[in-house]
Amino acid sequence: MIICRCEEVLLSDIITSVKNGAATLKAIKMETRAGMGICQGRTCRVLLEQAIAPYTDITIQEINNVLYKNPVRPISLANLSRSGKDPSL
Repeated sequence: MIICRCEEVLLSDIITSVKNGAATLKAIKMETRAGMGICQGRTCRVLLEQAIAPYTDITIQEINNVLYKNPVRPISLANLSRSGKDPSL
């Protein structure tokens, strides 16, 4: 079952991460990248919370206290590809 579509993280990946010692949501995110894709957890957050709670001592209420960081501002790929280049070239 896919939990995070952006990073293609499966439920089995999250369970493996917990079994390997990831005891916090941050550790699970760092190991699996769940919630760190382009949506920044907006689409998978609820699934991630529900997936983690049965396998850890973290309750869903505690998970809800973790802040998700949104990008400062959206940037187009065209602008990103021009970054650092001299516009006169």
